[in-house]
Amino acid sequence: MKLLIDPRRNPVESVGGNTEDALSNAEELSVRERRDRAIDRLNAGHLALKHSLAGMDPQDAFLGSRWSVRDVLLHLDSENFIDALEKIANCEQAMLPPFSTRENQLEKELDRLEKTYQRFQTLVLDLSEKQLARPVTPPNPDNAYPGLTMLELIERVAGHESAHARQIEETRKYVEAFKSKERVLNIVELGEGGPDRVAASVKDLINQADYVVGLPAALGVVRPWVRGVELELNQDNSEEIIARMGREVRAGIWAVVCCLGTAGDDGEGTVALARQHADAVVIHQAQGT
Repeated sequence: MKLLIDPRRNPVESVGGNTEDALSNAEELSVRERRDRAIDRLNAGHLALKHSLAGMDPQDAFLGSRWSVRDVLLHLDSENFIDALEKIANCEQAMLPPFSTRENQLEKELDRLEKTYQRFQTLVLDLSEKQLARPVTPPNPDNAYPGLTMLELIERVAGHESAHARQIEETRKYVEAFKSKERVLNIVELGEGGPDRVAASVKDLINQADYVVGLPAALGVVRPWVRGVELELNQDNSEEIIARMGREVRAGIWAVVCCLGTAGDDGEGTVALARQHADAVVIHQAQGT
């Protein structure tokens, strides 16, 4: 892809690392100067993107704990945005549509999902036996996926929504358990008993957490149920890690801090740090009856 970069200017120097810097002094520039500066930033950003992708194995693009490279590329796909700007420039559209609330956005997505379901159901019911027997996918040796007829493919995808319905139910359950809307940092008091006395609800909480934090002895107790990232506390890093967890839960990440005994056994240190760095703290008693 060829970039239209003015050789008289250095786009890397002009891009900066801060949007506020890039927009500063805008009132002192002419319209064309501001446009040129925006083009510099656009070109420099695209060069940086291409550099970040250079030599990458395509398989690696689909890997990642949160955002894979492909997720980032899908996020950067601005085709609809450019389409809208072209229409505005050509007086085919007055302005960009207003920002949707989350409620409106979800309503539109659910409406689109319902219409797609109806289309799929109608399509399947109207297919003849000859159409159902038609080959529709070639074999894929990379993932041992066989070649399928229309009917075989339909049979495979017919349960797709059911599988994800269970996923949504589990997600909603733990959104509530972690009190994600309240941006809560959860603390689990393990008490004096052994792992066999930890309540099932607490095991589930730990199992679903993105981060499980604690002193080595506490992590040793809960390790059988940890699926996320363990972060080990010590006297030198406690504030750094607890502060990080405060930031993570504000971003919607699920985190649990585990303490042997009670959270107050360390002189209120853990609880005090959590309350200092998180918007809200909830303490759970781990021991079941």
